[in-house]
Amino acid sequence: MLILALDTSMAACSVCVFDMERDLIVAQRVSFMERGQAEALAPMVQETLAEAGISFSELGRIAVTTGPGAFTGVRIGLAMARGLGLALTIPVVGLNSLAAIACNETSQGLPIVVAVDARQEEIYIATFSGDGRETSAPALMKLDHAAGLMPSPSCHLLGTGADDLLQSLGEHQHIRSAAGDLPIAANFVRLAAKTTPGDAPPEPLYLRAPDAKPQANLKKKLPDTPGTLVGVAAAQLLADIHRESFSPAWDAAAFHVLLAQPGTAAIVAPNAQGFVVFRKAADEAEILTICTRPAFRQQGMATAMMQSMEQHLTQDGIKSLFIEVAVSNQAALALYASRGFMAAGVRKNYYERVHGAREDALVMRKSF
Repeated sequence: MLILALDTSMAACSVCVFDMERDLIVAQRVSFMERGQAEALAPMVQETLAEAGISFSELGRIAVTTGPGAFTGVRIGLAMARGLGLALTIPVVGLNSLAAIACNETSQGLPIVVAVDARQEEIYIATFSGDGRETSAPALMKLDHAAGLMPSPSCHLLGTGADDLLQSLGEHQHIRSAAGDLPIAANFVRLAAKTTPGDAPPEPLYLRAPDAKPQANLKKKLPDTPGTLVGVAAAQLLADIHRESFSPAWDAAAFHVLLAQPGTAAIVAPNAQGFVVFRKAADEAEILTICTRPAFRQQGMATAMMQSMEQHLTQDGIKSLFIEVAVSNQAALALYASRGFMAAGVRKNYYERVHGAREDALVMRKSF
């Protein structure tokens, strides 16, 4: 069986194809990056499969890290893995990121401690036996509380928080591992091969809530950065935002299919406050959907996302941008008019409403 493993949970993006029967890494890619995983992941997957000489249909399993780690990074990898698993009807195995890091250490004998910097003088920490079995599950704690988890008398210590932990311990016999402090797909894929898939797709492991929390009636200054361009890897994130904003909502599979189409992409607002999905063809583009999480509405976020999208489109040589709006949606009509859109036509009975009723859509157009 061939396994595709991937990770975007921390400051790297890695992909590999593993042949279980031959116990062989067939192809792999690793790129170290603080951000940009959303744009990097899909091309890396395609390049890795091409190097391996296989197609998606030949895969038998997907493996992905589930966290803890960067909030957005964890979701990027999970969205890609779950989307592929759904499209290919193959199981998806999730591994926590600390277990994935522990796989970097190949020395046998000593216990392993993985400590990852969680900021605020805290670490994510987990412990493992000398043969790699988890002996304490990932936890979030203050550095000065971690001493009680340390094996005696010594262990291999790795992870981005390892140096801070060693310093907090003072006198010790623990060995600072040089095996690598980040999850790497080619290192943890063998553990994934031994893991039995669950009945449901893997979920993110968050030991701390995201730094930015939507709060009702809280006015926020518009962010300096208007948004990030994303593709299929963000399908689950977009589905989560859409579910808060619309009913019925589009699920991750729908977004995965949509964003896999040529010329289709999305702009996600900072801290995932909203998004806009658009599609390009020749020198024209159309907005497919736009939404802002309820807690951030009426704060200019939709305008900021539109500005970011239009800047991207004009850089790509787009001359006209279209959108269809229900004739009763006065707020949306006002927004688009303020952005320079003008009526270009009407689609009769375009939207289906309750009890079989239908509503016209106004086609609006903006020229650049």
